Amino acid sequence: MLNINCLLLRLTLNCGLLLLTTSTVYAQTISATLEGRVTDSSGAAVPEAVVTVVNTATGASRSGGSSDQGEYRFALLPAGEYTVTAEKGGFSRQSKRVTLQIGQIASLDFSLAVGAVQEQVTVEASAEVLEPTRTQVSTVINSNQIVNLPVNGRQFIDFVLLAPGVSIGDTTSGSTDVIVEPVTKISFASQNIHYNFVAIDGADNISTASGIQKTTPSQEAVQEFRVINAEYSAMFGRAVGGIVNIITKSGTNQTHGSLYSFFRNDALDARSILQPGNKTLEQYQFGGSLGGPIRREKSFYFLNYEGQLRMEAPFYNSFILSNIARINAAKANFGLPAENLNVLRDSNFDNVLGKWDHIVSPQHSVSVRYFFNNARFANVSPLNDGFDLPSAFKNNDLEDHSVVGNLTSSFSSTLVNELRAQYARRSFDFPVVSTQPHLEVANTFAIGVNRGNPDFYKEPRFEIVDNVTHVRGGHTWTFGGNFNWVRTTESFPLFYPSRQRLHR
Repeated sequence: MLNINCLLLRLTLNCGLLLLTTSTVYAQTISATLEGRVTDSSGAAVPEAVVTVVNTATGASRSGGSSDQGEYRFALLPAGEYTVTAEKGGFSRQSKRVTLQIGQIASLDFSLAVGAVQEQVTVEASAEVLEPTRTQVSTVINSNQIVNLPVNGRQFIDFVLLAPGVSIGDTTSGSTDVIVEPVTKISFASQNIHYNFVAIDGADNISTASGIQKTTPSQEAVQEFRVINAEYSAMFGRAVGGIVNIITKSGTNQTHGSLYSFFRNDALDARSILQPGNKTLEQYQFGGSLGGPIRREKSFYFLNYEGQLRMEAPFYNSFILSNIARINAAKANFGLPAENLNVLRDSNFDNVLGKWDHIVSPQHSVSVRYFFNNARFANVSPLNDGFDLPSAFKNNDLEDHSVVGNLTSSFSSTLVNELRAQYARRSFDFPVVSTQPHLEVANTFAIGVNRGNPDFYKEPRFEIVDNVTHVRGGHTWTFGGNFNWVRTTESFPLFYPSRQRLHR
């Protein structure tokens, strides 16, 4: 094991030196930190007390000693519930239970009584754990909220709206949204929707072409996430708007599974007087998850699948609905076919997530996660939904693949390292549904194909991140870096082949 430690330490130092030479230095933490002080009943420091943290779900544990001032610190702990024990000869042993959240720096103190060895257990809710060093304005959305709160469409990213100052952003920003992302556009303090940063398991999840977050795992596969509004640390130097830091579920010592199905249609939905016209809607969402041990307290798995079949009538503004006959008459003068407002929009997808967590030793743990999303959309409005007529619609076939690996190494109680790598590949096919020339009446309606919108793009991405945390005396040093390589290939239409999808 000593040879492994030496090899990983050398790799860490080499990666750290390499990453610190890059022009972009930032990182995304997916773990928590626990610190505190061990004292006796009089308040005096208890040095060299043994503090042990045990993850109640997996049995993973780490131990360390308190300093001369009685202080201890554990960095890079996975979010979850822990039993923390402090003990020293001549004092009674004390244990406390605490829930650590993503990105949290929690403080938990112990007061040991002099006397025979006996154990005292104190249960503390996560809300009672202090974070005296935090300066960020942030909100954690935990698993209970994700499971129990209603959300339209089961896009868990909508829970970001629970954080103060967060709203749905402007989705009618014209040519800046030439790539239609099937996600909720979020705005922090009314800032541009392209100014945010979204990470999943610490890996960059922003599309270079659109500047918006890519597709995310299903609601069933997300453990919790932190929404950071302001006062970012140096780790998040890239963001201008806000940050959403997401972690996915992992398997535990207990086997758990779920099956689910949800149905919506226009008969069940309330009708809005602000959206007249055809209100056809049918939506089916279904899936399941399974997680558990491969080997108890050693190796774990988690699997999730979710699918959606959705068919709905597009939204048109009141001018189009009131003047469709005149619009079609004007098009007939130029030999162009009439607009058919009865076409339906399809929004179908399948996504799969698989995750493997393995405790190599008390000092080293590894996690590998794969996510795949295949989306098939038809008759999508490429610019301003409600203002495009069917001849301006496009189809949208999207594939997202990503593989993320994390290696966490505790070289000593004062030196911890986190090494992460991601390979992601995106394919975005956005073919036209008509061959008609583009015509637009500003802020009123548009027909035909806009040449400014790409028909196709590919985006391979490679990312490597390294974070080192070192405790020395009363100081904690954290440094690291992120190297992100992306290459985008786009294709814009020069001519328009006839590709039409018909709907009932």
